[in-house]
Amino acid sequence: MAEEAVAEEAKGKKNPLILFIIIAVLLVAASVGGTLFFLGGTGGNEVDEVVEEVTPEAIYYALNPKFKTNYDVNGRPRLFQVAITLVTREQDVIKGLSQHAPTIKGKLVILLSGQKFDDLQTPEGRESLRQQCLDAVQQIMNTEIGKPGVEQVLFTDFVMQ
Repeated sequence: MAEEAVAEEAKGKKNPLILFIIIAVLLVAASVGGTLFFLGGTGGNEVDEVVEEVTPEAIYYALNPKFKTNYDVNGRPRLFQVAITLVTREQDVIKGLSQHAPTIKGKLVILLSGQKFDDLQTPEGRESLRQQCLDAVQQIMNTEIGKPGVEQVLFTDFVMQ
């Protein structure tokens, strides 16, 4: 009989401990579940969607063929050749670039042929030319499609001989 009393006393001590552990686990699970519910899931998907909306993928549009111009430097003919690629993030701008490519190329030919050979030999001169090309393209796109559309002009090949 004494053994039965000890066994019952041990069971009585285990029951509150097991009950306490179960309640603690349920509280933690409820806390995590509530947090995820109020935050709308893991939160990663919403952040990724916002980033995709803010910064869509770059689209590159190469103006072909390369632009070539001759210069006379100290009585010697020199060649200047540049390949230009335009960067946009809007698909409808690509259609506008394709449709108005002759106007863009014509403006860039005049701009490139008016450059001084010595200016193009410096990084500052090349950057200035790149910015002038961007301004010219954006001006044409503003006129033709109602927005600048192009965010960058890249010189993908730049040769001076």
